[in-house]
This record gives sequence, structure tokens and C-alpha cells, in this order.
Amino acid sequence: MPADFHKGTAHPARTRHFVAHDIDEAIEHFAACGFRLALQPLGARSGRIEFNAISRACDGMSFFRTSFEEPVEIRHHEIFDGFQIVTPMSGSTTIMLGDDTIECARSGSILLDMREVKSARRSARSENYTIQIEQRLLTHRLFELTGAPVLRRLCFTPQFDARNHASQALRAFLSALDRTMLLPTLEEAPHSAGRLSALLIDLILEILPHNYQDALSRHAKVIVPKHVRRAIDHIERHADGSLALEDLVAASGVSLRALQYGFQKFLGVSISEYERSVRLDRARRDIERNPGERVAVVAKRWNFSNFTRFNTQFEAAFGISAVALRASRNQHAELRETGE
Repeated sequence: MPADFHKGTAHPARTRHFVAHDIDEAIEHFAACGFRLALQPLGARSGRIEFNAISRACDGMSFFRTSFEEPVEIRHHEIFDGFQIVTPMSGSTTIMLGDDTIECARSGSILLDMREVKSARRSARSENYTIQIEQRLLTHRLFELTGAPVLRRLCFTPQFDARNHASQALRAFLSALDRTMLLPTLEEAPHSAGRLSALLIDLILEILPHNYQDALSRHAKVIVPKHVRRAIDHIERHADGSLALEDLVAASGVSLRALQYGFQKFLGVSISEYERSVRLDRARRDIERNPGERVAVVAKRWNFSNFTRFNTQFEAAFGISAVALRASRNQHAELRETGE
């Protein structure tokens, strides 16, 4: 992986601000800011609507505040591939996640996978502070910390635990990154601001509950039984060829059912998921070692017959596309050659 990928990049911050008293006008303003959504008043009038944002404040992150004088329902027309941390400053917000509903008021914060959000309802006189984070940032950092491809989407417990001191400390830190503090920092210390995303990502992954916590734990050394270890060794030896399931079962010395159970219990993935992770990691290593080689050739070498699917799986596993990784490695090689 590019050594500086997770450090973040300082970008010229794009500030946005508008005040509207009409729903249609507010929708147009939101669209101009990159948010295509529907607003449905839940009262007799629209009231005052205000939006403040710093887009691309640092790599893959945006910060914004929204306030609604009157209650309103919000639906997004486009699904954002990432997460939002929402902290109500006043009023309350109710999030509809399919069959589940989460309510958050001033005393709490919530972390939402935006792909799961159906709609949100804001109370009268509500103001929210939101940090929006691209999925790729969390995926890539998770890969760096665990050393393994991320095969399943990262899932967080949405609500911050009010009894957990670390969660509340993170909430206080995030709340402090408001417009009055963040904008001067971006303008006066752009190099430090460029690493802000890395700090926030690490805090989120280390403090908030999610489905990769065990993998992140420094003390979580998984001891697998011998039959699973034999299967792992067999997969490692045959990653560049067609892996026959019957040969894998024979190498493990147990039944297919017992082997499947062992992978799920001790590794948390299916046999096919683990086998794919090995091939993806071999492809990643080849691209890093020899960025001059075409990505399609690397994909074929590691038995990925569908190039489009390979690209999708690669980016989902490492938080960066195979093409972008190759380009980054080539750029680093050119800089070394020129002595820059």
C-alpha cells in the first residue's frame, strides 16, 4: 500500500453556507452543495433552514451543520458509500433503518452506515453537527491495522455508549471540531490538517464497537485447530491455480461440514471467502512489487477471470482500487529515480 495513503491529504477547503425559508429553495441549495435529497415538512410551514459545510476538509471527510426551525423528514436520492457521525446540538433526530428506528438527542451521538438509512426526521428547532467519512478510508486503515483483506463490510454499533468514557471523550472531541475551530486550522496549519483524517479514523476504529474489534485487538491471537491449519496451508500453496474442494477436504482430514464449521468459528469467514482473500492479497503484493505490470495480467495470474469483479473486490478489501495502487507505486518509483 502507498506508505502515505492513511495520512490524509490537505485539500483547499470548500465552504458552503445558505439560509432558506422555502423547502424547494432549500432543496436546490442542498443539490448545489452535492446533496440530492427530498425534504418533507411535518408541520404547517417550512421555517428557517440553515446549512454550513466544509467539503473535502481533509481526504475523504466533510464537516457540516444543519438547522431546521420546523420539523422535517429527509430522504436521500443518492446513497453515500460511507458513514456519518451525527451529533445533535439541539432538538432530536430520528433515523429510520428499515425495520429499526434510532433516536438521538443532544446528549448523544450516532454513527450511521448511510447505505442503511431510509430516512431521517428532525424535530423543531433542531441543529446537528455531522462528520461524513468515505468508506474507503476506514477499509484501508482497517487493512493496515489487521494485515488482512477486509472481506465483509465494516459494521458499527450506531449509538455511542453514554456509559463508556472513551466514547464520550471521542464525542467531545468531534463536537469541538466545529466550523469556528476547523476552518482556521485548515487555513493556518494545512499540513497538520491533512493528517486529521488519519487521527479520526484511528479513534473511530479503536473506540467504537464494530465487527472487526477482535481482529484489531493486539492480544487476540487466534489458535486454529489442526484440520483448519492444514486447509489454510493447502490454500496458500495452491492460490495461483484452481482449488478443488475435494482436494482441500482430503488435505484437512475432516468432512466438508466440519471444515466449513471450523472456518466460520475460528476465522469468521467461509472457505471461499478465505481463499479469495489469499488470492487478493497475492495480487496486491504483485502490484506493489512490480507496478509496471498490467493489472489485468496480475488478476489473471491469481485466477480472477472477471476483471471488473476483481477491481470491485480489490477496492472493497483494501480501500483502494488496483489501478490506483499501481499508479501510486509508479509515481513513487518515478520520484525515487529523479531523486525528489
